[in-house]
Amino acid sequence: MTEPRRELPTMRPSLRAWATLAALAVGAVGSAGCDRLDTLWNNAVTDDAASDADTLTSADAEPDLRPRADDDAGGSAVEPDPNEPTDEDASVDGDASVESDAAVSDAGGGAVIVSLGYRAGIVEAPQRGARWIGYVRAGGRIAAVRGPVGFDGCPERRNTPGSGWWEVQGGGFVCVGPLAAMQEQVVGRPVERRLPVPPDQSQAMPFTYAINYRPVAVYRWLPSTEDEREVEPERFAPREPEAPPPVPLFAATDGGLAPVAATDAGTRRALLANADAAVPTDGPPRIEDLEGASGTPLLRRMLRGMYVSLDREVRASSGSTYWHTQAGGYVRSGSVSTLRSAPTFQGVVLDEQHHLPMGFMISTASATYQPNGRNGMALVARVPRLTVYSLTDEPPVTVAGEQYFHTTEGYFVRSRHVRVVTRHEPPADLAPGEKWIDVNLDHQSVVAYEGANPVYVTVASTGRRNRSNPDENYETIQGGFRIAAKHVATTMDGNSANDGPYSIEDVPWVMYFEGSFALHGAFWHNGFGIMRSHGCVNLAPSDARWFFNWTEPQLPEGWHGAYSTPQRPGTRVYVHYDNQPLGTSGGPERVPQH
Repeated sequence: MTEPRRELPTMRPSLRAWATLAALAVGAVGSAGCDRLDTLWNNAVTDDAASDADTLTSADAEPDLRPRADDDAGGSAVEPDPNEPTDEDASVDGDASVESDAAVSDAGGGAVIVSLGYRAGIVEAPQRGARWIGYVRAGGRIAAVRGPVGFDGCPERRNTPGSGWWEVQGGGFVCVGPLAAMQEQVVGRPVERRLPVPPDQSQAMPFTYAINYRPVAVYRWLPSTEDEREVEPERFAPREPEAPPPVPLFAATDGGLAPVAATDAGTRRALLANADAAVPTDGPPRIEDLEGASGTPLLRRMLRGMYVSLDREVRASSGSTYWHTQAGGYVRSGSVSTLRSAPTFQGVVLDEQHHLPMGFMISTASATYQPNGRNGMALVARVPRLTVYSLTDEPPVTVAGEQYFHTTEGYFVRSRHVRVVTRHEPPADLAPGEKWIDVNLDHQSVVAYEGANPVYVTVASTGRRNRSNPDENYETIQGGFRIAAKHVATTMDGNSANDGPYSIEDVPWVMYFEGSFALHGAFWHNGFGIMRSHGCVNLAPSDARWFFNWTEPQLPEGWHGAYSTPQRPGTRVYVHYDNQPLGTSGGPERVPQH
């Protein structure tokens, strides 16, 4: 079922076509599409291929292959294979069975496969229609184990050495063809310059991000001056002469102020300009309205407050400098501002010295106190928001009508300034040592457990709750779930009734656990410990990265995304309020759709 556009972060990811090769490993591509992709590949690996401004980035090499919503949601059981066989490009029968071991070459010598499409799928079996278990994103590299091992759904192709299915590190198979190639066919060729830099998975922020503060255009290819004039004519329009001063509505007379007579057209226009009259509009634009038409230089427009992830800077023939984005677009360098800082908060790895209960200071007025000997509390020191304290097991004490918790350091903290996180009993059917995540909506806390042992704790921002208005109730769904899909980074965009359209490219460390509800990193705010999201569990980037690396299914080296399977089930996630037993269903009556 196609998912509607939804609000960040309960929105399904919106992956845009990789502009440089216009090839996306999702959705069915017919024989004509395969011919087109082969042509692009042949042009890409030709040593005398044209520059970034032509061939691979021109309008006539830019078919609209962006994924359908149901293909893109990460929840489909089987991703369609894009490489349908054709009479022109298949040297073996498209339905040929997997080769015998005698015909398979061992790739133990260090063979590497490079993804050319936005997503090159990793499937569980080397055959047409096999289930996706993960994928490699454009520019990503993955070690090959052996191959080719078959051609069913991945036919041999002219001018593509090593084409066919290859077994890869971590399990699964990748189709070497128009969407992926052996590394030796890429290194030193023009296509290598067009592939984006892979994410830095050692960092909390895997990419460099930028925000725009005014409407800007994102180009489908590196634009010429003519492209810029077509898309942004306002930049080239002659400056209009300065407008005359407005005509006053009233003038001084002997009898006081009298209305100015509006006898000529110019005066009437001036009077109307001064009038505070309502201007009828059709309402704010929707995210769909910002898309450029296929085949035109405009990929999309960005409004104030939208984010892009950046690849590298390049210079256009017009002389303008552009950022090439990770999603394959081009945006003028001066129109966006790179993020200089991101949330640095991180939760706590639990051990003998750091244990539950734990207190996270969520007020900007947080402080520590000591008894002053006169049935009162004396302030010791102001402490920054999100300071963390281990607490004793003692119940809170009440002093002058205020409750205080005792820290293991000997201080007291005011209860209304702190989120207190305590241990929770594990689910009854949990296997010994099995991983699970406890998301408490009352305390805005997230705890990682291995069996009954808590190993990590932090605070998050879950969905804003407004049960009196279903259209604005972004409450996080409650119940027992498993992580279904993991993405190092994926784009989220949509429409908000309150905030208008939004778009954030490459939201980091995304872990979907139910439909389009996910745990993920949030670098655009630092309000952790307070409900504020549109449904997902927002974590500080460092926390999200920790959970991403800890949870199942694990991502082998080189993978950008992975899907859970019966053989590799995802980690359990329990979302609840204090008064809800683990696994109890709940949430908004309906998820807002705009």
